[in-house]
Amino acid sequence: MNHRLILFIAASSLALSACMDREWEVPESIQDNPPYGNNQIEKYPASQVVTIAQLKAQNKSVIDANSKKEITDDVQLQVAVNGNDAGGNIYKQISVQDETGGIIIGINATDQFAFLPVGQKLLINLKGLYIGGYGGQAQLGTLYNGGIGRIDREEWEKHIRLVKDDIVNAKVDTIDFDGNIRDYNTQTGRIVRIAGATISGEGKQILAPEDGSVRLTSNCANRNINGSSKVVLRTSTYSDFASLPIPVGPVDIYGVCTIFNGTWQILMRTETDLRQ
Repeated sequence: MNHRLILFIAASSLALSACMDREWEVPESIQDNPPYGNNQIEKYPASQVVTIAQLKAQNKSVIDANSKKEITDDVQLQVAVNGNDAGGNIYKQISVQDETGGIIIGINATDQFAFLPVGQKLLINLKGLYIGGYGGQAQLGTLYNGGIGRIDREEWEKHIRLVKDDIVNAKVDTIDFDGNIRDYNTQTGRIVRIAGATISGEGKQILAPEDGSVRLTSNCANRNINGSSKVVLRTSTYSDFASLPIPVGPVDIYGVCTIFNGTWQILMRTETDLRQ
């Protein structure tokens, strides 16, 4: 074979290999300008940043009354995603947290986990969004039928920007759940752990059956935790782990903590939130 031809083939192979290698890398332009959200949003100065705890405290009366209020101040949340719809148990919502607390955000869209994985850092410009309460649960959303509702995806994306770790300090951590706390805002929206817990139906049933053996509310089964009807594991029949057998004996339960009319509800995100 011609010597020049051999060199050409070898060089072409190296170039093709290099191109193929680069195909598996995330381009810097995508990292800095994700195809989701509003890449024009800038990080606000500290004077225009509000924490989740401050936001809840400022609107406590609205949340407690299950009312709603438009946010008119030009302020920003700097948070990390701690819960999404990856496991099918959280529907058209995500939860986010900073170092002071967590909050639920209603979004009228599914498959949000593809863009908002757990740990993803966000800048959220709050002006024009609504804060309100639903069953005592603090939630960000929009106006719907006189109450707090889900934000249309197009509108939601106008208010957020996905950012890299070094821009936002918030991280996803876990706190131990305390069912005696009556200031709901201190735990709701956070990832909590209930260590050494027992779940009603252990060893006999699955988490969320559809056969009528368990009463469902909005296609969800509430399983008492440690024998208390005021602290429940809430599982959707549409979740990926609805048919998971309830384990016998103590387990550690992790999940997003929510409240509904005085009942604590723990929402597992994936099957791995139940650990023996």
